[in-house]
Amino acid sequence: MTYREPLSDQVLMFIGSIGPGVLIGFLYDVIFSFFRAFGNKKAIIITADLCFSVLATLLSFFYMVVFNSGTVRLNMIIAQLMGAVAFHYTLGKYISKPVTMIANFSGKVIGFIFYPAVLLGRKAGECPDRIREKIRRKGKEKEKSDNANKKIMNILKIHLKK
Repeated sequence: MTYREPLSDQVLMFIGSIGPGVLIGFLYDVIFSFFRAFGNKKAIIITADLCFSVLATLLSFFYMVVFNSGTVRLNMIIAQLMGAVAFHYTLGKYISKPVTMIANFSGKVIGFIFYPAVLLGRKAGECPDRIREKIRRKGKEKEKSDNANKKIMNILKIHLKK
């Protein structure tokens, strides 16, 4: 027995799938604006990609479970992609600037809050370097004093032999 949905239901599902796509596009702008505020390091980009992928997958999955009984259809995925792209090229242009400003401000606030911890971490990182430097200096000083003692002993030996 084969069961086919009427074309009108499939068209409604296609149109309805554009909404989660728009939400995924907004999610993309928000996540990457916040991660751009923290720098352009490889670890931050990987974290942003991972967060976006997980959240977009969960959003798409729950939409398909709730509105299509968990049936994954290619036309729904295409509609979600179309919604995300449409958001990015229309509203995304206007929304990305305020979101970026909010992300930069929140990045500065978070940086201000964690500044003492960052300083402490830097000082803790410098401590072993300072200890190594002191040990190295003492070693050089000892070598210099040993060399000076050898020179003095050589001079004394020469004078004592005469």
